[in-house]
Amino acid sequence: MRPVTVKEILTYGERLGITEIVEPSGALGSVSYLLRYAGGESGYAMTPFPHSMLIIPPAATDGAYENGWDRSVPPSLLRNITCLALSAQRITGFLRQFSERAETPIFSSCYDDSLLHSRLIGLLRERGERQVMVHGVLVQIWGLGVLLLGESGIGKTACGLALMGKGNRWVADDAVVLEGRGDAVYGRGHQRTGGWIALRGRGVLRAADLLGTARLLQETRVDVLVRLVRGFERNAVREGESFQEIVGVSLSSRDLAADVDPRRVAERVTGYIRPLSVKSSENIVQRTESEVLRKR
Repeated sequence: MRPVTVKEILTYGERLGITEIVEPSGALGSVSYLLRYAGGESGYAMTPFPHSMLIIPPAATDGAYENGWDRSVPPSLLRNITCLALSAQRITGFLRQFSERAETPIFSSCYDDSLLHSRLIGLLRERGERQVMVHGVLVQIWGLGVLLLGESGIGKTACGLALMGKGNRWVADDAVVLEGRGDAVYGRGHQRTGGWIALRGRGVLRAADLLGTARLLQETRVDVLVRLVRGFERNAVREGESFQEIVGVSLSSRDLAADVDPRRVAERVTGYIRPLSVKSSENIVQRTESEVLRKR
């Protein structure tokens, strides 16, 4: 996993519940590993790897960091720690001084150490391994991977199944794993839920039984995000295309009106995707013709 810079981590203030930041000038560290402080020298089973972040819970068991903590911890530990994260506490004057002296950034979070640890793991995996899991439905329409997003119960699965009636392909329902590869994003079903479809009122069904194996794909490149939104006027589409970054890749995104009738939602989706598919096909033809001319 590639290290993620501390500066990049600190931009996710809302996600990490960040309330305060001390960022000394010249601090250019990065993070690959997480370490949770248990109190005192005995709190460490081993010297941490380089590029580690140390999470300190509220009122550490022996109060060591308020009483010369930086002198009681092995020097090798401090060399390998590139950032301190305080859970559910404020940054004290002592730690501000330590931050400046050691050129080590510190931030505090409103979350407890378990939740903060969990969110940091997810962030490092997303940015470092370029992988994230989202709740949605992933289908392939005319060769384009379309990820349907929206709040629970808004009709993502029903819309996806309505799209299958138009000869498209099904990839995943509910838990969709997105992975960055170069300048593209690829999506697949989660290993535990892939191959299953959760239908409201009918339970969890095997995708192969419901759609047939010919309609199923293990994964697809994700080209477009479609977010189903309540409250639009009938047949309304939010004007203008926007873009959303996922695992370091900017993807085309559009909000479309939700509807109690999944067939109407599917029509809106295909109405949006159709010109994108034509444009994509034209680009493929142009690239192919250029390659033929170069070979000549």
